[in-house]
Amino acid sequence: MGWAVTGTLLSGMAVWGGVGWLIDQWLDTLVFLPVGIVLGVTVAIYVVVKTYGEPDPVSGRNAGHPPGGRRSRPRTQKGQR
Repeated sequence: MGWAVTGTLLSGMAVWGGVGWLIDQWLDTLVFLPVGIVLGVTVAIYVVVKTYGEPDPVSGRNAGHPPGGRRSRPRTQKGQR
């Protein structure tokens, strides 16, 4: 997975940075190359998160439930403790 993430980030920077560089050459400006690189990193991070999702929960833990399996204390009748 490490090389896939690295490749995705580098290719995003290269592709969108290249598009920004081409627009800079066409319009004779210097603003679109950095914008393209930032856009490429942003899109690449989004793709990595959508592809791999969030990490699995740590084993041995319940999914937010307290120990014993009960979610709340049992209710009692009026006058009982």
